[in-house]
Amino acid sequence: MTTKTHSKKTIRFLSLSMTTLALGLAAPVAVQADLEFHVGVFSDYIDNGESKSDNNAVVQGGLEYSHESGLFAGVAMSTLGSGEGQEVVPFIGYGFGLGELGFELGYEYFYYTEGDDRYEGEIFAGVEYGPFYAETSHIVRAHDRDTEGDTVYLVGASDEFMTDTFFDVALGYDRPRNDDNATFWSLGVGRSLGVGEISLTYASRNESDAQNLFVAGYTVSF
Repeated sequence: MTTKTHSKKTIRFLSLSMTTLALGLAAPVAVQADLEFHVGVFSDYIDNGESKSDNNAVVQGGLEYSHESGLFAGVAMSTLGSGEGQEVVPFIGYGFGLGELGFELGYEYFYYTEGDDRYEGEIFAGVEYGPFYAETSHIVRAHDRDTEGDTVYLVGASDEFMTDTFFDVALGYDRPRNDDNATFWSLGVGRSLGVGEISLTYASRNESDAQNLFVAGYTVSF
């Protein structure tokens, strides 16, 4: 399921969403090592309910290797708009199943080719049960030292409600160490086509200057 590929915390999946990965974690141990590549275009880049690309369209791509042991690693990239450079996100982690629950934890490093704040490293953890998921991320090191200690929490649900058509709804809480806390949310629908998937997502935050974002996207997986 790739509804969330235009969001920051799940860009590394480009189908790699926490939800998708967690669903994979519940699969039988006999699943072999796998290599996946995804590329998509989106009318905006949502980061915790706000635009990260200054409302510009972006191209995102990702490569992930996952092993039957539960280890996974890869890299994802995104443009950030004209003259804004690119975001490159290598990541590594471990996922496992426990009964009907799927868990994952890992580390991801956000590197930016332009701008004053060039990098941000964070640990992440996620859990999934049926269509429901929860995840959190915590910045442990950053070029901008003021962001170290920032934490984001997210809960949501994602499922197919018609043939080849799915939804994703999420509610998050952004808790910066040196700024005001904020709640953010998103609601998305997507449909699998003969080749690729299309998606439409609405997202926003509870801040006075927040935008109501409507983002369309198209993703192809290999």
